[in-house]
Amino acid sequence: MARPTGRELKSEVMTEASLAIQRRGVGGLSYGSLAERLGVRAPSIHHHFRRKDELVLAVTATYCAEFQARVVAIDEPSPTDRIRRYAELFDEVATDGRLCLCGAVAADWSSVDDEVRVLVSTFFADQAEWLRAQVLAAIADGELADAVEPARLADALLAALEGSLLVRRADVEPSGVARLVDALLDLGAPAPA
Repeated sequence: MARPTGRELKSEVMTEASLAIQRRGVGGLSYGSLAERLGVRAPSIHHHFRRKDELVLAVTATYCAEFQARVVAIDEPSPTDRIRRYAELFDEVATDGRLCLCGAVAADWSSVDDEVRVLVSTFFADQAEWLRAQVLAAIADGELADAVEPARLADALLAALEGSLLVRRADVEPSGVARLVDALLDLGAPAPA
């Protein structure tokens, strides 16, 4: 049995596991490397998460909840400003070579269990729905042309943000992920009168 150390090891394990998945994918996550990074033995991690899928599930659930809380907190005055602020969440992830955790998990789809797949699918559906609501509001406010199909633009925005994180890893001179959103919004802007 592991001896109490006073450390919040479970929380530390989840933080390090999240970073590992975002940088190396689910396949790059190992208890051995986590133990080494945390300065503990692997059995100490097994004490909190008996199996890797339990750890991946816990990390994914936490990430989804925290990301959604940040999305809900976006309170910019205009719908397009809210979309731009949303894109900045992806810029923040990209700053140190990370991917959105759900994007990284989706890249390893065949190696995760069904519970994790449901969480990730729900995450993407929720993000697309939030973006669709913003696009609808932008059309109603005249910020986007009424010819824009909200669901298609929302899907394009989400795919562009997730994909840009991958492309940014390989860029010698990466541009801001959020700038991509400006380009997509410009395509949907109403024609000048």
